Amino acid sequence: MPSTPIICIAGEPSITVVVPVYDNAASLSELHRRLISVLADTDFEIIYVNDASSDDSLELLWRLNATDDRVAVIDLAENAGQSAAVLAALAHACGNIVVTIDADLENHPEDIPALVAAVRNGADLACGVRRRRSGPLLTRRGPSALANRLVGLALGVDLDDWGCGLNAAIATVVRRLLAANPLPLLPKVEAVLLASRISQVAVEHSERPHGRSTYTVRELGVFAARFLRSFAIRRTLRRLLGEPGSGRVSVDGFSPRRSATRTLAGLGAWALLTGAALIATAWHRVRAARNDAPFRIREIRASRRVAAADSSARRALRDRPDDAVSLRR
Repeated sequence: MPSTPIICIAGEPSITVVVPVYDNAASLSELHRRLISVLADTDFEIIYVNDASSDDSLELLWRLNATDDRVAVIDLAENAGQSAAVLAALAHACGNIVVTIDADLENHPEDIPALVAAVRNGADLACGVRRRRSGPLLTRRGPSALANRLVGLALGVDLDDWGCGLNAAIATVVRRLLAANPLPLLPKVEAVLLASRISQVAVEHSERPHGRSTYTVRELGVFAARFLRSFAIRRTLRRLLGEPGSGRVSVDGFSPRRSATRTLAGLGAWALLTGAALIATAWHRVRAARNDAPFRIREIRASRRVAAADSSARRALRDRPDDAVSLRR
């Protein structure tokens, strides 16, 4: 976390795009070109987070920061994983709407306007649903489908694609997520539980044009370990039983049903997730299962546009505190 809070002026920028980067040097130039093309008619910033890449990703990101005043770069001190990289960027996002997208070009930047439109039409959270999943059935699509089903049953929320990295949320959801102590290991899952209305948006999905995916069957165990570290069983049971104050979520107008069958299915999903988590923790010493800090930042280079607004806002706060309209962690 930054030692000095970032001050954001309302409406500047309207959209923050968060991009976790790990060994994506080959795709960064094309990704950035497509992002600025899609966002050309909006006021935006892009926050790239380098998750200790071993290729030339960081050098390319420094170059983007130097040549584009809408680009900020966060360099993590060590590889922390995609979720932690996203959290690092969320802590510095100033947009009224925050979009997350992967850097490998499997997600299409051209789908961002549909997600933003869903949020502007009243959704707290817009979740991408990959229409045509690419990748091997046994090592990617199969484990992903299983994780989708288990998590949906465990939490009592019918979301079609928990693993899609292309999502958009209002700033209020992001602030509430960042207020959690400790920070959630699975920010998307936490955002789903914090949102009151979720819109699912069909998005494209392609094979990555460069490199290969690091996703394996083991990631299901890693996901399960993080899931169990982040969510108490009591909280989940309250949601499944529909008790008052359980924070039921509307997904595209659908509210979770209450039934004995659904509750038993949810308990079964918890049992399977627990088993996967125990195996992953015992066999692979999953870092997410320990109570480590989610990330450590080595260096931050803010976008020049936001830095200028931040400087002006600090002067306003010093001279006339009422003029500072929004403090962000």
